[in-house]
Amino acid sequence: MSEALDFVNQNMEGRDLSVLPGSIKWVVDSQVVFMNPETGEVTEDDVEADCTITTDMETFKGMYDKSVSPQAAFMTGKVKIAGDMGIAMKLQSVIG
Repeated sequence: MSEALDFVNQNMEGRDLSVLPGSIKWVVDSQVVFMNPETGEVTEDDVEADCTITTDMETFKGMYDKSVSPQAAFMTGKVKIAGDMGIAMKLQSVIG
């Protein structure tokens, strides 16, 4: 299991992915974390998603522990978003 997937699993307990309007693929350094709101599963599957978020491990962990503002990370280029931006906006309710 990758460090990113392990980190998400530790921090997702009790979180409901069904609030997301589509799937999300995190690309954290070279690791992939795929969040599927239809099944509620978080996997390392490198498949196409409705929204892809690319960042580094430090920023990724910082968004979960609230030491990094997702909006500031996006504006400074530490986070890149491809696909449906609306899904990325809903993500805060899942990780925050």
